[in-house]
Amino acid sequence: MLLAALLALAQPATEPPPPPRAPPGTVVRQPGLFPLPDDAVAYVPRSAGPHPPLLVLLHGAGRQRLTMVQHFEAEADKRGIVLLAPTSKGPTWDAVAIGEQMPSPDSPLANRLAHVFSTSRDEKRVDAAIANLMKIVPVDRARTVLAGFSDGATFALAMGMSRYEQFAAVIAWSPGIAIRAEDPARGRRVFISHGRQDPILKFDVTCNDIVPLLKSEGAKVTFVAFDGGHEAPTWLKDEFLDAVFGRVAGSQAHELPALPAEADTC
Repeated sequence: MLLAALLALAQPATEPPPPPRAPPGTVVRQPGLFPLPDDAVAYVPRSAGPHPPLLVLLHGAGRQRLTMVQHFEAEADKRGIVLLAPTSKGPTWDAVAIGEQMPSPDSPLANRLAHVFSTSRDEKRVDAAIANLMKIVPVDRARTVLAGFSDGATFALAMGMSRYEQFAAVIAWSPGIAIRAEDPARGRRVFISHGRQDPILKFDVTCNDIVPLLKSEGAKVTFVAFDGGHEAPTWLKDEFLDAVFGRVAGSQAHELPALPAEADTC
């Protein structure tokens, strides 16, 4: 699939330079945007408490991490949550790039392994970004949620379902590939959405492949299908963030569907 087509959420072609980095060991007390090692960036809202929750945002193809933060700043402000946007080493997340490779007719085993996640270089980059943030902002690790859009959603599901990762929940807006966790975290809450008219990543893949896979791994899945394209509308962002962090004033969320695990959500 074309990388350029995956630059969604109205991502600009270039990003403004981030502000200067705080010295090592500095405790960030002032709100605002600040960079971290390995091109990660974080945002602390004025509304953040002493030990605020954390939303880790994984970008789509193109490494536009500042754009991800910009699209969620208003959510952070009204909820008091810290935002962290790590970056992939390459143009997209490594497990996604492997999963997108053309199947090899000579190696069925290689094809199967391409859609199995155990660990990866980019997973370590995300973990390192969280660790670096915690050195300067005392976020609540028990209220840390991993979220992503497009390719970032695919990687969030793969990494977030690993039982070796400690996330309170995983959110995926418009993922594209079903990647099985080698050792899944059974019982983990997972929230997924996809537009039925998505021209970039197929709705049917999420509906018929990704959601059933997650349920088979023991995830507590909430899937919201909506009439729209490759996007994460404000009401849908509110819907999932309300579910994981609690409802706040000004939320535009709709009521989440209460479906049994075996229900046909498509």
